[in-house]
Amino acid sequence: MSVRRSAGVIFWGLTLVTIGVLLLVHNLGYRLQIWPYVVRYWPALLIGWGLLKFVDYFRFRHAGDNRPLFSGGEVALLIFVIFAGSAITTAANVSPDLGNIFEIGDIDLWDITGNSYTFDEHQESPVLAGSEIEIANSFGNVEIKPTDSDSVILDVKKTVRASSREEAERLEKDFTFSITNNGSRYRIASNKDNGGFSEHSIPRQRFKSSLIIQLPKRSALHVDNRYGRVSVDDLTGNQEISNRYGDVDVRNISGSLRLDNRNGNVAVQDVSDSVVISNRYSNTTAKNVGGNLEIDTRNGSVDASDIKGNATITNSYAPINVENVQGQLTINGRNNGVDVQHVQGDITANSSYQNINIRDARAAVAISSRNGDLTLSFDTPPQKDIVITARYGSVTLELPSSSSFVIDARTEYGQIDSDFDGLNRDSTNRSKAVTGQVGRGGPKITIDLRNGDIHLGRKA
Repeated sequence: MSVRRSAGVIFWGLTLVTIGVLLLVHNLGYRLQIWPYVVRYWPALLIGWGLLKFVDYFRFRHAGDNRPLFSGGEVALLIFVIFAGSAITTAANVSPDLGNIFEIGDIDLWDITGNSYTFDEHQESPVLAGSEIEIANSFGNVEIKPTDSDSVILDVKKTVRASSREEAERLEKDFTFSITNNGSRYRIASNKDNGGFSEHSIPRQRFKSSLIIQLPKRSALHVDNRYGRVSVDDLTGNQEISNRYGDVDVRNISGSLRLDNRNGNVAVQDVSDSVVISNRYSNTTAKNVGGNLEIDTRNGSVDASDIKGNATITNSYAPINVENVQGQLTINGRNNGVDVQHVQGDITANSSYQNINIRDARAAVAISSRNGDLTLSFDTPPQKDIVITARYGSVTLELPSSSSFVIDARTEYGQIDSDFDGLNRDSTNRSKAVTGQVGRGGPKITIDLRNGDIHLGRKA
């Protein structure tokens, strides 16, 4: 009688081959980010394994084989995969920086067997104030600061990995930077970042370059960096910065800022105009923004404060903290806690699986939540409508004792208590409702809760 092997054996063999191929491609210099996909899509292994078990079931039944679908070892492996995958996802949500242990994209064989040799390069070139300056760098830090002169001062610390000093000196001669002029636009880049690679040339990873650049204070930047930290301070003009794997720190900008980062902390402070930030797997901080603020991130906490215009924040898996917004505030969350205080304009906040806490709202508020407690507190009597929609969690609304409002609060599976007298109560076996008028006039307050308690509190 032939022995029929489980299709799961083939599945796990193919899985190992796939993982090995990805790691090999990674080490050969192709930029594949493994960690984000492991964190989010590991359940696909269970789905594929389960489908193959259906195949095994029909194969074995057709052959009259009554063996169990899961062996003892497979059961143990299944439990391990579930617990390990859940732990990885939870850890990434709590600390997105944990994924940095997988950031091996700029490591090649020379990181292990080669030696590093450093060289310095200095260049200066006259530049018209108010010019656009493009900076391109692949592997290394970029630090930009102002100078009082009408010139660009470039200092490069080059690191070359090689088997000997002689080889490093030879390679360094073929790794040079230039400051090129095209009218009012200048470009600072190495020959390796200006299409200086051929199919058989030495990989760019073996050449690191940290740049310190002094520019006229009135300059508009276009920075394109990949593996390293970017720092920009005290410039006048609209700035555009793109980075991938490193922290970005921008301060004291008279103008607007557009910043795109992928895996590194972002800190922005003292920008006179609008700020747009896109970040994915690390923390984002924005302070003292003179215009509108837009932040779009996924796995990293967001801290925003002292925003003169409107603020729009989108985040999925980390806390959102906002303080002192003079315009409107819009928050689109998913699995993150939200903490907001001192907002002058309307507030719209959506989150699915964490608590929302809003203090000292001054205008209309619309909150939508799925699983989490909601707390909304007013320091002054509300003047605009309040709408709260939630499914699983308690709702606490605190209002000054002098407030006037019309309320319609309902919950299906919970209780309602109110510090304000004179309201109508409606109760059934399944639902509770409180409606009515407090004071004279005022905004409408609507609370629609499915499973949880509602507390309407009076503040002295």
